[in-house]
Amino acid sequence: MKKIISQFTKMDVISYVLLILAGIIGLNMINYMRINHEYNGMLTVLMFIWGINLIVCILKIRERIILALFYLAMFLFLISRIFIPGIQGKQWWLNYSVEANCFAVYAIAVSIVALGAGMAGVEIINKINNALKREKIKEKKQWLDKKLLVTVVRWVLIICMICFYIREIDKVLFMRGKVYEDFFTLYHSRMPFFITFPAGCMQFFLCMFLALKPSKKESFIWLFIYVASALPMLKIGVRNAFILNCIFAFVYYFIRDNQREKNEKKWIGKKEKLLIICIIPAMILFMGAYNYIRAGKGVGLSAGNLVVDFAYKQGTTYDTVLQGYTYKNNLPMSNGKNYTMGALEDSFFYNSLSKRIFKLDDIGDGNCLRQVYNGHTFSHTISYAVLGKDYIAGYGRGSSYIIENYIDWNYTGIVGFSIIVGCICALIPKIFGNNWLISVLCLNIVTSLFFIPRAESTSFITFLVSYKFWICIIGSIIMTKIWMEIEKKKGK
Repeated sequence: MKKIISQFTKMDVISYVLLILAGIIGLNMINYMRINHEYNGMLTVLMFIWGINLIVCILKIRERIILALFYLAMFLFLISRIFIPGIQGKQWWLNYSVEANCFAVYAIAVSIVALGAGMAGVEIINKINNALKREKIKEKKQWLDKKLLVTVVRWVLIICMICFYIREIDKVLFMRGKVYEDFFTLYHSRMPFFITFPAGCMQFFLCMFLALKPSKKESFIWLFIYVASALPMLKIGVRNAFILNCIFAFVYYFIRDNQREKNEKKWIGKKEKLLIICIIPAMILFMGAYNYIRAGKGVGLSAGNLVVDFAYKQGTTYDTVLQGYTYKNNLPMSNGKNYTMGALEDSFFYNSLSKRIFKLDDIGDGNCLRQVYNGHTFSHTISYAVLGKDYIAGYGRGSSYIIENYIDWNYTGIVGFSIIVGCICALIPKIFGNNWLISVLCLNIVTSLFFIPRAESTSFITFLVSYKFWICIIGSIIMTKIWMEIEKKKGK
């Protein structure tokens, strides 16, 4: 028992006590204030719960960086919409209905607490395992030549990246003379299969390559190219890919810096920290201005107001949660649909291979009635229910794991799913680098994990049911094995 207790530091104990107190006291206070109609008090307690959980992550930022970023994403996409009006003295709870706002605040608070519980659970189990396990030195058998695997993946990645850029340039050329919304209703790829297939594999091969832990210099080059690959979509008006690619690059640098050897140079040194400090404010200002630029309007706001305006508009997902709660009993074709698993179901059944195997009709790529009635994603269903004809014209509401979990399984769904996400956030920094395939899975998850507060619940693991992903993995192993056999014969 003493050995187990010795695994926990004072910082660990402080962290877990803070999480427990914030959860128990915070959730009870929100319930109390909801009963007594103290809506600004509910918002204050929500910010208290969010702040305590973020502070807990900062206390051990090297291990909790991913959950910290997830909490920041939650603030931007879900909380800023009511926090900004709240500090401006506005009655934010009158938007839609008081009941819907009370639900949303409580549901977000429950998720924050459950995320922290998932993280704490992983850490506690990990420390107990460390105390109980006996040290055994095992010789690791290398069944793949790492140098050959790096070479194979690198060359295929180059081909995939070139094809990806060709596909993205095609989108930009198509959008000439069109408005932003036209992309979601009119665009269909005109590229041949030998371009679109490698382009669709680019992200998989990038993660496969980075999971092999290349040098800092080569990693920087590929991450720079990856971030730049989102610029064509940014030109069209889609910002999500660019932001997610930047976050992915930052997380990768952070994890590699945390796992570097003693003699290895820092991945996040003074230059990198200075660059981050300069880039973040500039990016926030640009993204705020881009709301007006893509609409063809002038930017007449000061820097401070531009930041507030950007945060408020990104928080539109909070309205989606309100709409989902309000329309939950009137969603078209909702019987038999599980929205939490919707992204996984559509990715599995409606990819080009599965459609032929199961003989299913295509549900389309953009906004259309086939997505609403035949698809399983909440984003299309709620957008059509709320926007009607405007949805067909290219407008959308997006989604959020909060409302999907609630509609499927009530608060139990929110708690269960949030605990799982909290566990994943805690596990990735610990298990990255232990095994190549596990590292590949970790990086693919990181590419879209931070977007689920405003996207489909399982969108961050849809790659697991993608035949392209497994073709990339198996193909790289087979090519490396063949090369190894050739090298053996040459040696003999």
